[in-house]
Amino acid sequence: MSDEYSKCPSCAVEYEDDGDVDVCPYCGYEFPERATSTRWVAWLLVLLMLWPAIKGIMYLLG
Repeated sequence: MSDEYSKCPSCAVEYEDDGDVDVCPYCGYEFPERATSTRWVAWLLVLLMLWPAIKGIMYLLG
C-alpha cells in the first residue's frame, strides 16, 4: 500500500491515491483518463531537448 496523497482539482481536498481512483471520494469529481501515449511523448520531448547537450558533451570528450 502506498502512502501517496493527491489533491482534487475541484474541491482541493487531499485523498489517498492508490493508483486506481477515478472519482473524488469527497465531491464526486471524475478524473480524466490519461492516454498511455502521453508518457511516451513526454520522454521523446525530453530526449529531443537534451540532444544538443549530449552532442556537446560528446564533442568535449573527444
